[in-house]
Amino acid sequence: MKLTRVLNVTEKEFYDFLERDLLNDIYKHTNKKLGVKDIKWGLKYRKYDDKSLTHIDISILDYKRGSFYKAEIKSIYDIIRISYETEEVDNKLKIIFNQHIESFESKKHNKFMKFFSEGVYLGRMTDTLYDIQNKIIKERENLAELSS
Repeated sequence: MKLTRVLNVTEKEFYDFLERDLLNDIYKHTNKKLGVKDIKWGLKYRKYDDKSLTHIDISILDYKRGSFYKAEIKSIYDIIRISYETEEVDNKLKIIFNQHIESFESKKHNKFMKFFSEGVYLGRMTDTLYDIQNKIIKERENLAELSS
């Protein structure tokens, strides 16, 4: 599924957030302290998900700061591929968010169920992007308060 949204954040803020979030997640689950230069094709790590009680393998498929981020998330239940392609537009960030969930794509749905399911997934994808935007704006506001 593909979704395009324009967020009220800068390219720098988005990629700073993405890198920090990824590096913190890697450290939390592996105890490995990596740097931004380590975020590239081939980076892999494993984490344990308390909700599903299973391991999840995350692989970076491609990354270029300011342009795109592509990753694959594998569990015993599913394989999900996500990508963010970005472009600055009028001091905002246009994001093309692609998400491919193998189990969803492979299921045979009747037209109504497929339409309904796609609506749910697109809603979740939109929520994901707006959650990122809200976290970035909150960080921006906290920095402004500290500097004043």
